[in-house]
Amino acid sequence: MRRPDEFAREVWAGGGGAAGTALRAALAPAEAAYRAVIGARNGAYDRGWLRAERVDVPVISIGNISVGGAGKTPFAAWIAWRLREWGRRPAIALRGYGEDEILLHRELNPDVPVFRGKRRVAAAREAVAAGCDAVVLDDAFQHRALARDLDIVLVPVEGWEPRPRLVPRGPWREGPRALGRADVIVLTRKSADAARAAEVEREVARMHPQKAVIQCALLPSRLVPLHGGDALEIGALAGRKVLGVAALAVPEPFIEHLVEAGAEVDASTYPDHHPFDRNDAADLVEWAGGRMMVMTHKDAVKLRALLPASAGAYVLEQAVAIESGADALDAALRRALEERAG
Repeated sequence: MRRPDEFAREVWAGGGGAAGTALRAALAPAEAAYRAVIGARNGAYDRGWLRAERVDVPVISIGNISVGGAGKTPFAAWIAWRLREWGRRPAIALRGYGEDEILLHRELNPDVPVFRGKRRVAAAREAVAAGCDAVVLDDAFQHRALARDLDIVLVPVEGWEPRPRLVPRGPWREGPRALGRADVIVLTRKSADAARAAEVEREVARMHPQKAVIQCALLPSRLVPLHGGDALEIGALAGRKVLGVAALAVPEPFIEHLVEAGAEVDASTYPDHHPFDRNDAADLVEWAGGRMMVMTHKDAVKLRALLPASAGAYVLEQAVAIESGADALDAALRRALEERAG
């Protein structure tokens, strides 16, 4: 029997058979109501009826207009790393729907402090008080209560639709018109090829000709043992029977990476931010049955303390690669930093 989240993903993707068609039709009024509320709220900020609060350092927001799958957390971590490379003292600020995001940021950038708060302005002020000179917001495009100096919006190539369905009828928070609020649009791809990314870039550029459009690949880089040890090349998956573990909003690209590497994959997926416990860990060991277990980094930060070293589990690490528009992205970042300094 399919779990509710699996059926929801199928319905959002346009499937689900007759039941899916009926559910999408039934959810149309809710989608219209959501669209109206979002439109009214954005209009209130655009007209100055609602005001965003500022903090004393540059704020760079990383967000998206879809529900998951864009790679916000690794990209936000990469931006923080970039700022560190330039000699800045950045912080990550997020709401933190799950402890996994906080732990993941701490592993990806051990020297970058992470601040959590439902009110992002409070988290940002904590960062300033701690001596940070820039704040990177993870998942904040729709959180307009905190003013930002640069809005970077990620769009997953795999899920791109020029006329998408909004939640709860579909997997989009806002339609493509909302990209007009962005300073920089970043097209991320995980399983899509470069040709599809170029096609999406042309469509986005036609809609927003004045915006900088960047292409970024989030591709597997290596396999790292969950409990430490020598990393393996991705090619080590070829011909192997693998249990793929993912608790993601959109797990399909992760599973596709394993298949494309030549693995014979049995997928064990969970709802996004699933709070793994010891029973889950025991189930995974049983399901693996001695096969290699491969998981996302996001899930590894929770499962490391639950799985025994004998499980033979590996983490599929991703690398952020800017494929086009690197100079435009750097220029936008430097402008945001320098304008506040001035």
